[in-house]
Amino acid sequence: MILSLIGGDLFSKERRIEAFLSETLKELKDDPLSKQILYATDTNIAIADKVMESCASVSMFSPEQAIVVRRAEALKAADMHTLADWLNTNPSGSLLFEFEKLAATTDLYKALKKCATIEKYELPKPWEMEKWISNLAITHFNKAIDPLACRYLSEAIGTDTALIAAEMEKIILFAPTCKEISLELVKTMVVPQREIQAFEIRESFGNRDASAFVRKTKELLDNGVTGIQIASALYHYSVRLLHVNSLLEQGMPPKEIAKKLGANEYLFCIKENEPQRAKKWNKQLLCRIIKRLADLDFEIKSGQCSSRMSQELALAALIVR
Repeated sequence: MILSLIGGDLFSKERRIEAFLSETLKELKDDPLSKQILYATDTNIAIADKVMESCASVSMFSPEQAIVVRRAEALKAADMHTLADWLNTNPSGSLLFEFEKLAATTDLYKALKKCATIEKYELPKPWEMEKWISNLAITHFNKAIDPLACRYLSEAIGTDTALIAAEMEKIILFAPTCKEISLELVKTMVVPQREIQAFEIRESFGNRDASAFVRKTKELLDNGVTGIQIASALYHYSVRLLHVNSLLEQGMPPKEIAKKLGANEYLFCIKENEPQRAKKWNKQLLCRIIKRLADLDFEIKSGQCSSRMSQELALAALIVR
């Protein structure tokens, strides 16, 4: 059995690796002599030679070894070429490759496609994370979760599925008897890993409320949030509004858009009314703002827009027009 996992969803890949070891080794899963865990980032060994040697060897406790190659995208070109040639001979064995990315044009991908099972584990899109978190809470932790808590985790951590799962496990260890993971509980246990909680700035921006936007921008800057952080939050939210705008133009109902984005229907359609916000912006203007935010990020990082006043004015110019 040769298996290849490709994608950035580390949490799902970890679960698949565990299942692979259980399927191939059964009761010997925890026997260190029955498996080899190799890292392609290890420069002290020739990964290709080690894989071929391990597939040909036999453990004294198992008819064959299970080999897992982690971070396989870091394989050297020579190792990739050697492995591709070896895989083209249709070898037998229990072997798993874990990639973050692997181009379909490479010889290794073509060889894996012929003799291995390729499984894709793409990261959820940013607008799908709330639904992903809700499903994770129910299916993996057997807990309900407040939609606002899903929103907070999504905004605080981003699309790092392994980190989100670890944070949720920490929450449940802290409050094992809770029937629902609440927003208050999440705020208590989870420190934002990302630059800014976007919902602090996006309400006034989405509503094109210039006065409220300027006040909120000043408040964030006063509290130590940098111009880079604000620009990043606005960039991601502008992309979301552009996406919603495009779906509305295609005639998709707001409820269907919420479902497609993995958003809570009540929050999306009623409480925050994002479809209405998206209608306040035309696509051409949003495209210009997205480009301007990318330029502003470069200007701040390169020192061209380093003063507090220049950053505040540049941000205000996005909406004060």
